[in-house]
Amino acid sequence: MAAQQDKRRCARAPMEAQVEFRRKRETRYAIQMHDLSPHGCRLATPERLAGEEMIWVTLPGLESQQATVRWTRAWFAGVEFHRPMHVAVFDMMADRLQQQG
Repeated sequence: MAAQQDKRRCARAPMEAQVEFRRKRETRYAIQMHDLSPHGCRLATPERLAGEEMIWVTLPGLESQQATVRWTRAWFAGVEFHRPMHVAVFDMMADRLQQQG
């Protein structure tokens, strides 16, 4: 796990939230997000995802983020956003999600 952390551009903040998830040509539905950084997040997925698969994640109050699956382990997946969040947007989202939790 330490090697995984070393590869990241920045640390992920541990926070949980329900987000909307969508695969290509499928309907979106709610799943649980467990970590968030400006560059991506860790998702609990009810189905296995393929590495490098393109998906969309919608955080509460934000537009849908296109992302690529970078790793999978059991029913979890780490995804990288195609357009990283601006630091101010990330800080606002982190504050909002921590207040909800």
